[in-house]
Amino acid sequence: MLRSLRIANFAIIDELALEFAPGLNVLTGETGAGKSIIMQALGLLCGARGSADLIRTGADEAAIDAVLDLSADARTAATELGLDGDDELSLRRMIARAGKGRLHLNGSPSTLAVLTQLGLRLLHIYGQHEYALLLHPDTHLDLLDDLGRLTAPRHEFTTAYRALVAAHHNLTALTQGGQAARAHAELLRFQITELEAAAPEPDEESHLQQEREVLRHAEQLAQACDGGEAALYSGDDAAAPVVARIRTQLRDLARIDPRLSEIAALLDAAHTQLDEAALQLRQYANRIHHDPDRLAAADERLALLRQLARKHNCRGDELAAQLETLRAELDRVTGAGLDLESAQQAVTVAARAAWRSAAALSAVRRLAGCELERRMHAELPTLGMEGATFTVQFASEMNASEPSASDPFVLGEARLSERGGDRVEFHLSANRGEAPRPLAKVASGGELSRIMLALKVLTAGAGEVDTLIFDEVDTGIGGTVADAVGRRLKALACERQILCITHLPQIAVHADHHFAVEKRVRKGRTVTSAKALSPDERVVELSRMLGGAVTSREAERYARRLISEAHKGSPA
Repeated sequence: MLRSLRIANFAIIDELALEFAPGLNVLTGETGAGKSIIMQALGLLCGARGSADLIRTGADEAAIDAVLDLSADARTAATELGLDGDDELSLRRMIARAGKGRLHLNGSPSTLAVLTQLGLRLLHIYGQHEYALLLHPDTHLDLLDDLGRLTAPRHEFTTAYRALVAAHHNLTALTQGGQAARAHAELLRFQITELEAAAPEPDEESHLQQEREVLRHAEQLAQACDGGEAALYSGDDAAAPVVARIRTQLRDLARIDPRLSEIAALLDAAHTQLDEAALQLRQYANRIHHDPDRLAAADERLALLRQLARKHNCRGDELAAQLETLRAELDRVTGAGLDLESAQQAVTVAARAAWRSAAALSAVRRLAGCELERRMHAELPTLGMEGATFTVQFASEMNASEPSASDPFVLGEARLSERGGDRVEFHLSANRGEAPRPLAKVASGGELSRIMLALKVLTAGAGEVDTLIFDEVDTGIGGTVADAVGRRLKALACERQILCITHLPQIAVHADHHFAVEKRVRKGRTVTSAKALSPDERVVELSRMLGGAVTSREAERYARRLISEAHKGSPA
């Protein structure tokens, strides 16, 4: 969750600081006041590219600082990227007029690649461009897979598809002649040489990560072991000597009462274990040392392994296995045993496996499509689209028993791609009695924004990112429809922190926290500022949005009535 945002020397912002909270956070202001500049700053937090053009005139650099409270999922993502698994993340991004910008995560230098990966798990911005994605049918399949939580079957298909692509590539190389085969072999040799130079070991990344943690906390571990050894053995009033004295006393007293000999035997065993524990603590403390050079080497090695892992599309622990796979593939390409017939057989086997996986993926997609239609049927009326019909249309059928002999990527009407064998398009009928038609042909801007909002409401509780940011979700709507959108944003904010930029009072009135953005001229320069509104200030801002003057009692009464009605209708 985004807790605070500070922007300095950015566009027309001199310095701006905002404190956000859970729930629905709304930003309002006149057109051109600078709301889009704040959105640009948030985009930079998600990994967007920055440029010197964004730096305020007269300044050498711009700075964006943010503090985020991390959920359990977000902490896991941060840990996977090498950050400490704390509950809080501080982020500072600097854009310099001369030279490269700088980025710090939790006070340590980081890279834009790390920020981009982290941003995907922390913040998601839905601007007008994203609503427009619904106009492109190619995006609908990915949206369906995301909504249906089909990551596992899609990953399984992708693995089978890539195996088919590799087999088909080998066959094509052999068919096209020795030159293509030699080029493929050269690529394999280059990849093998690169991995052999790195000499990865099985599970090396995991071992290095563990070693890195020990090195980072070496002093803490050594102190704990020294203290433990002293408490057990060598320190004043250590446990082992005390146990030894009691054991000796009980042995002497056992001459009077033999029953005490059993207790003495227990203390004898305890004394032996205490001695052994103290010895092992002493040996451990002697072995562990704070070694900055080794820590730096481990960090450098981890960076190399992760770079290679990204290049080879595998985990760092799998690089050694990947090297063996490439060697085996090179043997197949260059070996005398790999002839055209065996290559064709490999394609046939891989094609059958890929199409089986594609059929399984298609089956669960169709179930997900039916579920999405059902849930959208219930959701759209709450956004002022009574009588609307939303359907998921599948445009291809895998209606043949075997892939094409000439093209293994074709089966009946379907053709394989890395996303499967389906072609999907969302259809909409906005009015009763009208047949659903392709979304791109019939949906207005207001309908597109509401459909995207409905999709996000349906996925809000399924563990996506912690903070969703909606930029002008009110495009093309107004009146009672705007009020319905405001209520759905409020409902969505029960599951996720929401930031929303809007021009409509019917939406702003549902805010848990309301911020006003304004632009003024100070000392001959334009400056954008923003602040959290008090209840009275909020009434004034809503009055402005309603079109009434600040002094207009009628506008203020209407604003207060809107606030009261929104409060009564808030979700529990």
